[in-house]
Amino acid sequence: MATWVDLDAELQLWKDAGRSPTFWWRDDDTQAPTDDLDRLIALAERYAAPLHLAVIPVGTDPALAPRLSASPLVYAMQHGFAHVNHEPKGTRASEIGDLRAVALQIADLRAGWQKLAMAELPNLLPVLVPPWNRVAQKTLPHLPALGFRMLSAFDGGASAADVAGLQQINAHVDPVRWKNGAEFRGTEKTLAQVVEHLCARRLGQANEPTGFLTHHLQTDAATWDFIDALLDRLQGFEWICLSSVIETP
Repeated sequence: MATWVDLDAELQLWKDAGRSPTFWWRDDDTQAPTDDLDRLIALAERYAAPLHLAVIPVGTDPALAPRLSASPLVYAMQHGFAHVNHEPKGTRASEIGDLRAVALQIADLRAGWQKLAMAELPNLLPVLVPPWNRVAQKTLPHLPALGFRMLSAFDGGASAADVAGLQQINAHVDPVRWKNGAEFRGTEKTLAQVVEHLCARRLGQANEPTGFLTHHLQTDAATWDFIDALLDRLQGFEWICLSSVIETP
């Protein structure tokens, strides 16, 4: 558990050390323009925070590209293929998981990228965000050949550390609790995720920018309020765009 006071104290420790933490923002499951997407983008623009949308290729609305073109702070990434679970019942959901044939996974990912490219989404980045934040370790070595330069899952998931040409920057903070349906995790529990990752970075135990994960289509009123409050509290700190850290092959 942590409070806003704890966050302020951690940020002060960074300042005392002559350092300033960086943050980045990812939002999953985009397919079409919606009122909730407009609300999300408005927050990003209000706080000048680059917003990275994980877009599901199958079902991408043709109206999405012109909507995003009006918002230069918004970037697109590939969110799997159709966000369909292919793992057996009773196991953890994944579209590109352990038991599905790699050849089928590769075919889906290649087709998904082609769909996003044909949709002419602006600011499309060569980043794969696996649905449910899960990807089989056996699949990772194939991603650079498909054109992916970065993987983004959730902290503690699959590691791309040994895959040449593939960077990894995860999300670390999720304000939504999913076990019994999407609902706000709570201020103190969510702030604990923020403070813990910042502390780990300050102590040299983590080296990624602190990643904030949202799901605009599954955001209740309390979660919207928290997003606004966190962005407000972090004004003056840098929210990075992944395009600035993706390495050129």
